[in-house]
Amino acid sequence: MDSKAGASGSQLHGLIIGPLRELHADRIVVADRPLFLRDGEACRYVVGVVLEVSYTEVNGRACVNKITRR
Repeated sequence: MDSKAGASGSQLHGLIIGPLRELHADRIVVADRPLFLRDGEACRYVVGVVLEVSYTEVNGRACVNKITRR
């Protein structure tokens, strides 16, 4: 177990699978979860496509690591 788990500023990693609901310049919404794109990153998929998105959450903000089509 990571001794920093639960500490302020700790990073959480997650994976979400679901349809792309919204597409914006700085973020996407998969299922009902907003996920922020990193600088210079873009989502090349269209609304409705089922995606698998891995992300890192820091201080409550989920930032996309990788987007793949399911």
